[in-house]
Amino acid sequence: MFSDMVGYSSLAQRDEALALELLEKQRSVLRACLILHKGKEVKTMGDGFLVEFASALDAVKCAFSIQNALHESNVSIQPEKRIVLRIGIHVGEVIHSDADVYGDAVNVASRMETLAKPGEICITQQVYDHIKNKVQLEVEYVGRRSLKNIETPVDVYSIVLPYEKPAPRPIASVSKKRIVVLPLTSISPDPSEEYFADGMTEELISTISKIRGLGVISRTSAMKYKGSRKSVSEIAHELSVGAVLEGSVRKSSNRLRITVQLIDVPSDEHLWSQTYDRQLEDVFAIQSDVAQRVAGALEIHLGASDRERVDKKPTDDLEAYTLYLKGTFHRGEMTEQGYLKAIRFFKEALGRDPKFALAYSGIADCYARLAEDGMVPPNEGYSKAKEYAEKALALDDLAEAHVTLGAVMGEYFFDQTAAEKEFKLALNLNPNYGKVCHSYGVHLACMGRLDEAITEIERAYELNPLALDVNNCAAAKFCDANQFDKSVMFCEKMFRIDENFVPAHQRLAEAYLQQSRIDDAIDVLKKAVTLSNGQALVRAKLGFAFARAGKPQESRKILTELEEESRNKYVSPVAIALVHCGLGEKEKAISYLEKAREEHAGGIVAVNVVKFWASLRPEPAFNKLVSSIGLNERPTP
Repeated sequence: MFSDMVGYSSLAQRDEALALELLEKQRSVLRACLILHKGKEVKTMGDGFLVEFASALDAVKCAFSIQNALHESNVSIQPEKRIVLRIGIHVGEVIHSDADVYGDAVNVASRMETLAKPGEICITQQVYDHIKNKVQLEVEYVGRRSLKNIETPVDVYSIVLPYEKPAPRPIASVSKKRIVVLPLTSISPDPSEEYFADGMTEELISTISKIRGLGVISRTSAMKYKGSRKSVSEIAHELSVGAVLEGSVRKSSNRLRITVQLIDVPSDEHLWSQTYDRQLEDVFAIQSDVAQRVAGALEIHLGASDRERVDKKPTDDLEAYTLYLKGTFHRGEMTEQGYLKAIRFFKEALGRDPKFALAYSGIADCYARLAEDGMVPPNEGYSKAKEYAEKALALDDLAEAHVTLGAVMGEYFFDQTAAEKEFKLALNLNPNYGKVCHSYGVHLACMGRLDEAITEIERAYELNPLALDVNNCAAAKFCDANQFDKSVMFCEKMFRIDENFVPAHQRLAEAYLQQSRIDDAIDVLKKAVTLSNGQALVRAKLGFAFARAGKPQESRKILTELEEESRNKYVSPVAIALVHCGLGEKEKAISYLEKAREEHAGGIVAVNVVKFWASLRPEPAFNKLVSSIGLNERPTP
């Protein structure tokens, strides 16, 4: 497969910076698609790619995936920023030498690319013969063409894409009551004050999301646009919102200047704008006023309870609030050091105001994340998360604390009834809180209520479409629900965000296993093992796949390595159980799962729904284990 970006050379002469930006975006899209369709990148030639595939079918599927991804991306983008490719595909013998490929087949593919129109995929007769009746794509015969330096004329075909020409989707169809608060720009004279702008962004999102009748994009997706050069219309299209709130913050000593403006995307009109020149002590009044003005501009009536939630001050101590904003800034780094720094700042805030409920909730969230990611022992992290969440709730009825407590009760204490109660309380308090939809969806899936789980995960995706953890969860749950094509679709979205995101490779491999594409699953898992630096659970999944591929020796090699490692460092019993399960050693698999239950190891609450364990479900010992975790309902598919 050859690809070439239309107009790149002339663009590079006119605007080198833009050309380089589009080149990087093109490479990201292509490489994400190559992962999904087993394409081997031979080399890049400026803006062009030469890619090798094991089959013509994979090549065509990949080319379609690339053109479709770029088409979706180009919608509502200014013409000068659109990426348009020509793609040519041929099948034939090649010569490998010094990591490159040569031969007539390569030359023909190159000529196919030059014959393609902008946005088109051209293929030869040989490719057509391989794919006919195997893809649900219409193919048109273009005609016989003579190619430069190729002796025999070639019959050329064009893949008919499901759209005739890129046309912007009318943004007017998106309600302006679906809104994103973009990261406020810090224009403070002191660069160290950046945390304040980020913290204000998060607090504005939190305050506005309390308004019933609005759909508010979550922080994780909104913060992806920090420092972005994208236009408001581009961002609005990507997030499917009809209104955008943007602005800037300048903090100098105890003086604040906050400028905000609300934009109606379809009309590109300013619905409302305001500049606040205030003292730092007025920060809560500013947040409240912005929320109420947004509601008014979007014609949403605020009832008494809405006003009470919006007007509520989290603390009277400004220094405590400043420390809290620093904590939220570091928590957003989503690293072990970031969580530990956040805990320190939250505790300093509590030293100033022992009744600051949000600070307690922040500590609880950090400890839960540390435990969930294996950065601290489960008994330490989850116990502290429960302690601080309960302290927060003793002071204030916070949706954030209910979510953390719900996750801890379900995942560590195995009290599924208490977990569901907490999630429902959080949803009632703030239906726009993306994390609760995500966490509640995971809980429902573990309980086997997959239809309900998917509803919640889809809501989480609407509120947080660019969050890797939400897309990862969606891919996993659609796989659990036997909707493997949708699972693969969410894997593709993750690869576009981060082509090296290890969970995306794992989810893709799981979907492939269920589609009996075992060799493909093995290839993907091998790459995941490399990217994860040999993470135990990833290797265990590879061991499972080897066993299912009829390669028990490779599987047992991994099993032996995991068992030896477990003598010197912590290896989750879930990993060892997984390899035994793949090998058909049910009794040993259940024994290790029982050990995982005793340790409250991560992943144990999902045993009743994750496909890996399907062969164990008829076993009485397995069902006894499931009941002991509180997972009494069977999966619905």
